Amino acid sequence: MRAALALFVLAACTVSALAGEIRAGATMQVKPNSIWFEEAAQLAKWQRIQKSRRAASLVAYQKRVLGRREAWQFINPLTVKILGYEPAKRRVHVEMQTEGRLQNSTWFLDVDALAER
Repeated sequence: MRAALALFVLAACTVSALAGEIRAGATMQVKPNSIWFEEAAQLAKWQRIQKSRRAASLVAYQKRVLGRREAWQFINPLTVKILGYEPAKRRVHVEMQTEGRLQNSTWFLDVDALAER
């Protein structure tokens, strides 16, 4: 019983520590090869497929949206400014800060795409 309680407390502290860093206006790094979406609905669909743990479905969906330029995948870590964070939906709305043609563009990302600081 004590072990389960200790594990629960540790997990809660870990989640709240990461959640505490994600706030509007914060500058963060996005992990390489993350999937970036222009629409929140597309991110939500990707999250549903990912949660289903059907790898073939996820790969097919990613290939389709990346091929149609409905989503993007960047190979380098990039810097973003947090515009909004919805913990219940595990979604962040960000603005690209890295210099280049997409600087100042806005995106929706899964919270797991953010690199820990």
